[in-house]
Amino acid sequence: MRSPLAIVTATTNIERARPCIESWRAQAKGPLLIVVVRNGHDQTTTRSRDFDIVVNHTEYLGSVPAFQRGVNLLLEFAEPPTIIACLHDDFEIRERDWDQKVLRHFERRPECGLAGFGGAVGLGADQIYQTPYDPMQLARVGFRSNLQDAEAHGLRSLLSEQVACLDGFSQVGRREFWDGWRRQRDLVGDTIRGPRIRPWDALVALGIVHHLYDSLLGCLAKRAGWETWYLPLRGQHYGGRTAVGDAGYGDWAKTQLPEGDHGFWEAAHRAGYEEFRAELPIRL
Repeated sequence: MRSPLAIVTATTNIERARPCIESWRAQAKGPLLIVVVRNGHDQTTTRSRDFDIVVNHTEYLGSVPAFQRGVNLLLEFAEPPTIIACLHDDFEIRERDWDQKVLRHFERRPECGLAGFGGAVGLGADQIYQTPYDPMQLARVGFRSNLQDAEAHGLRSLLSEQVACLDGFSQVGRREFWDGWRRQRDLVGDTIRGPRIRPWDALVALGIVHHLYDSLLGCLAKRAGWETWYLPLRGQHYGGRTAVGDAGYGDWAKTQLPEGDHGFWEAAHRAGYEEFRAELPIRL
């Protein structure tokens, strides 16, 4: 039976990521399709039966191009999964039957295109575009999660709610969102129509390699008429392992820009600032 829920993750060290990846299946009730994009020089042997699909790249890609390749692969299936979750390889799920809760949310809210397990009710400073540019004008406002250390990052919330954007560790979208469909409302009712550009393709076209892509996905959802929701699932995001905590990634980043990873950070903020003037700031 085809799984309605697929997961894409990008990793620079597949064995280090294995415990977190295994938690996704261990805590799920139904079948999952797991796609692992190996993003870097990790040459460890992989037991292929542990993961459904492994996409090997010996060169570093960066998080955004890696997720782009994994999601686009799934979208080219004859029967793409209904829901595709892009999860960091250092995110451990601790919620039983989490997959069923996610699927039910999307079934009950057809207007939701994107959901995740940590989100903010605001994005962008109130005075953005009215004062000289500062990358901190793109900061999130009112972050909430149900992670083990939720209070260290913002508020702990046990209620599902609509948000402006999500944290990068969990970006769970319906197939139509990832395939670039716009959701619009007309006199007949809800329709899905309009020009298509896949979100990951849009971010790659903007030159986003790493950093801020989570906020910009929230902007793309707003632009396309989709709602973004926070879901209070329990888990732990260890942080840093997906890219910046990997020494090889840091060395590679310095070959791409003189400022290395910080250069990616600066470029992403400038690109997001210029591209999303019509969407920012966002308040819920």
